[in-house]
Amino acid sequence: MNVLPEKNYLTEPRGLKSWLFTLDHKRIGLMYLFAIMFFFFVGGVFAVLIRMELLHPGKDLVSANTYNQLFTLHGAIMIFLFIIP
Repeated sequence: MNVLPEKNYLTEPRGLKSWLFTLDHKRIGLMYLFAIMFFFFVGGVFAVLIRMELLHPGKDLVSANTYNQLFTLHGAIMIFLFIIP
């Protein structure tokens, strides 16, 4: 009886394609962790920009429309891309 060798994640080819199409739970967990950290950083940058705008009310760091966009995107990113996952 012949048995086919089982694929091992250590012997799989390396590169971006092997990471994006992996079924290895450790790689999926790392990709998940890095995505969460990236979105936390982006949401944090938006929060800092919002607070810098509020620091000096007379000076305009960003326009009113941009401020509303930053506020909305900060909330959406932190809720749907950081807290919920």
